[in-house]
Amino acid sequence: MIDAAQTLSAPSAASLIGIAGLAVRVASPLLSRRETILTAQLAATCLFATSYTLMDHRTAASVCLIGAAQAAVALIAGNRPWLGKMGYVFMPVVLAMGVATFSGLPTILAVTACCLTMVGRLQTDLMRMRGIQLCANPFGAAHDVVVGAWPCLAGAVLSFTVAAIAFRREWRRRAPA
Repeated sequence: MIDAAQTLSAPSAASLIGIAGLAVRVASPLLSRRETILTAQLAATCLFATSYTLMDHRTAASVCLIGAAQAAVALIAGNRPWLGKMGYVFMPVVLAMGVATFSGLPTILAVTACCLTMVGRLQTDLMRMRGIQLCANPFGAAHDVVVGAWPCLAGAVLSFTVAAIAFRREWRRRAPA
């Protein structure tokens, strides 16, 4: 908890970039179109990759960059299923990067969160996308606790809350009257 207070009292470049990523990440579930959600996720992932790099968390930075590339492919693919399936190519890359930068529990949590997020991005149905990505949040939050990435943790918790509300709203909208 001391690290979190220090982050707020004397923020480093990593913290400031992480806070920017937090703002984008929290806003992304509020969006109502798949394309805008993916664009926001791409931006947040790039900001978090930069923050993790500055904190020397190689696995987290690596999986963020791979996730950013996959988000870009999912965004470009749109509703073309054959191109959308290309996003699955990134999952073995994430696993390989996890092996190459293995540091125990942080790696396992980061890789799990990234892979679940990737599977979510590949869904063309907005509700499935939101549901799968909700499952990724606890792993990302646990990673951020373990490595002390407080702005990223705040983003994970706030994003989960907003995403859960958006998921519920979508669920209700689709429910038969």
